[in-house]
Amino acid sequence: MKKYLNFMAFVMMTVFSLAFVSCGVDELNLKQDYDVLQINGKSYACYGYRSIITYISYWDVSTHSGTLKLPCGKLSDAQKGEYDYDYMYSINMEGSQDLKKGNKIENFSIEFEAMDDDYVGDGLLYAGGSATITDKKEDTYVTVKFNNLKFSNGTKSYTLNGTVQLDLDED
Repeated sequence: MKKYLNFMAFVMMTVFSLAFVSCGVDELNLKQDYDVLQINGKSYACYGYRSIITYISYWDVSTHSGTLKLPCGKLSDAQKGEYDYDYMYSINMEGSQDLKKGNKIENFSIEFEAMDDDYVGDGLLYAGGSATITDKKEDTYVTVKFNNLKFSNGTKSYTLNGTVQLDLDED
């Protein structure tokens, strides 16, 4: 009986000691991945679908509307392994169809929002260029290729270039 109790005590100590050990992201060998997005000619790390932590873009299939979230940080920081979400950009979209591969973003009613060092606000409207949905997996991710997609409100403008893969939640 004493052997049995000693064994049980050993098992309990092992289980409880493991329960109080936590692992950080570095200890799990998880990699923070990002895409490179150019905004007004400057390159940023855009933390989308392959990122450990990101903001989720969403699309409402009943109203054909939603928002593409572009969480960004300094590319130089990301290249050093420092992942800071310094800037947030969003493209609000409304249309008469669902998001699907081949859609041109500029064919939707679109508005741009920015939260960065130069500007905080919305109301920037489509002013030229294009963006194409090059891939989409339902309720998982959407890949968008920006080709000089420009938004402006008359005093401030943003031009986007690059390809990003974003988390997508569809309802």
